Amino acid sequence: MPKRGLDVCACEVFRFYRLITIKDLVEPLSMIVPRKQSGTFQEDLYPMTAGNQAAMTAQEWLLGINRGQESWEQRLILGLRRYFSVDYGPQ
Repeated sequence: MPKRGLDVCACEVFRFYRLITIKDLVEPLSMIVPRKQSGTFQEDLYPMTAGNQAAMTAQEWLLGINRGQESWEQRLILGLRRYFSVDYGPQ
């Protein structure tokens, strides 16, 4: 499950799926961090993560161009769409 599919208001940090072959079922299992105020966004649980768009094309990469990846905050799930570009400096 990609990070953008997690329930950040419930402090869900990981979700995976268990296959039950006997009953032909797929059961979602969530890893949730217990918090006193789980209804708000927890900044320490969700650091910047890789975005869903490539920073450059394959042709640019073959030409030797070096760019940082597109990153985004998981607040995006709550409706705040802000993209950030990470600069790793000279390589």
